[in-house]
Amino acid sequence: MRLAPFHERLLHAVLPVFDRYGLVLAGGHAMRAHRFTDRPNADLDLATTAEVPPVAEGVRAAFRAAGLRASVIEVTPRTGRLTVEDAGESCPVDLMREVFRRPPVRCGIVPVPSVEDTIGLTMRALHDRGHARDIIDVASVAHLYAFRELEGLGRAHDDGFEPYELASRLECAEFIGDDEFLAHGVDPRRIAEIRGFARAWVEDIKLRRVDDGDADLDDPDLPDID
Repeated sequence: MRLAPFHERLLHAVLPVFDRYGLVLAGGHAMRAHRFTDRPNADLDLATTAEVPPVAEGVRAAFRAAGLRASVIEVTPRTGRLTVEDAGESCPVDLMREVFRRPPVRCGIVPVPSVEDTIGLTMRALHDRGHARDIIDVASVAHLYAFRELEGLGRAHDDGFEPYELASRLECAEFIGDDEFLAHGVDPRRIAEIRGFARAWVEDIKLRRVDDGDADLDDPDLPDID
């Protein structure tokens, strides 16, 4: 996995405290480490099983020991954000407390969540916010998992995971501008494939409403059945 030069510098700066705080490289970089995507990332996501405040202080100290300017912007027991700067470059570093279902794996010099945890956390992000990068990342594993399997991976990291909430996020893929996808290195052909993937998933979820007794076949919100 190749990182942007500044991101690589930050990662090497904080690696000495990875074992101390049980840190793993998460987010889009973990998807890249597993070779699912190659899209660029604007930030650095680190996950830990420990409470975040002492981790944030330890990470900040590691950056400063490497000659970087680092500030903790916000911190809670479960999340934190730092900003790291040097020589005109800046990068946000997000910290998250997570529960991993499987042991992390090592990709090169850095540990990352297992494949299942990486995809599950990405599914949670899609369910919670539905940004372009989230649907890009989830679509990159569409050939490996059925819709319900992906939902199961997301549910493992979010007790409040609901397919109907997910459907509303997926429907928004139609309204995300091409420029947002293009900014993540996705070409027009792939944009069309991603939107088609999202539409198919929405239809699958809506048809389940009939099976579950939550909707009638003549519900106008349901897709046509051939």
